[in-house]
Amino acid sequence: MFWGSHDHVLDDKGRTSLPKDFRDALAKVKGTPWITALRNCLAIYTVDEFEALQQRLTNASGMIDSVQRIQRLVLGMASHCPADRQGRILIPPKLRAWSHLERDLVLAGVGSRIEIWDRNSHSVELERSREQYDDLTRDFKDFGL
Repeated sequence: MFWGSHDHVLDDKGRTSLPKDFRDALAKVKGTPWITALRNCLAIYTVDEFEALQQRLTNASGMIDSVQRIQRLVLGMASHCPADRQGRILIPPKLRAWSHLERDLVLAGVGSRIEIWDRNSHSVELERSREQYDDLTRDFKDFGL
């Protein structure tokens, strides 16, 4: 559903515009998207994708410490993410702080979600993927990688 990456900026109010292809894809689905925290970035999910994620996390055993921690991170930091008429979204302050977003951003479509990265952190992550490429793709030989 979402592919490609786009460089954007965060304004003084914590807003950024969504790329047109991402806006168009989101407009085709019902409901207001959700934004939440991942390990080193933020993620925007459609309502259906977020509900499926929420179900998996809620159904996981809450007695396991790692499950509780991921539930707190992903579900506890989630927020609705509507776009305004100019196609901008407001990234809540707690999520901006979590992912160290200040000004320069990368919005990356990675299938079922849009990731929002600090531009420098995204560059570091891509370089790490380059260095570990053979290990990362070992299980994906059938994909032609």
